[in-house]
Amino acid sequence: MMAFSSYDTLDANDLAFLRQVLEEVCVERGIGVETPEAALVARSLVDWYLFGVKHPDQLKQMLKPLPDEPDE
Repeated sequence: MMAFSSYDTLDANDLAFLRQVLEEVCVERGIGVETPEAALVARSLVDWYLFGVKHPDQLKQMLKPLPDEPDE
């Protein structure tokens, strides 16, 4: 799991935005918001947000696994 260090703080608007993105991701993945998997997603969303990714579609894209490299 990645973890970015940041001294930035999240305000109520940031948290509301991240909660909305989390809920959308949970619906797309068919998982409950209160599940351990959702907690991991939430942590990643916060990390990417603090890293500077602020658009919902970009945040969702950052949560997708990288494609496997073809075998050589």
